[in-house]
Amino acid sequence: MSDDIISVDSYDFDVRIEHGITAVLFYTEWCVQSRGIIPFLEEIADEYYDSMRVLALDIEQSPDVASVFAIDVTPTVIIFKDGRIVERITGANPPSAYTDVIDELIG
Repeated sequence: MSDDIISVDSYDFDVRIEHGITAVLFYTEWCVQSRGIIPFLEEIADEYYDSMRVLALDIEQSPDVASVFAIDVTPTVIIFKDGRIVERITGANPPSAYTDVIDELIG
């Protein structure tokens, strides 16, 4: 992953999502679909750099966080605004599935 996507774990997850707009990729290293969406999530992170953050959490390294959000399919992207869930997108989806929600939030 590029520097535009910030890796998080159980220790810093809550702090990273509590302010602003944050998209979190819940993934596993071995999931082909997870690896498949990383390139356009990197583009989103770069394009919306001033407006939001993109984080990535490996659910096998932080199963406690995955459990809290009932992550049972990877990839799952949850978009938060000020720590509250705004949108949950499961599986591989086109970039517009993410940017449409982000554009609406940024307004």
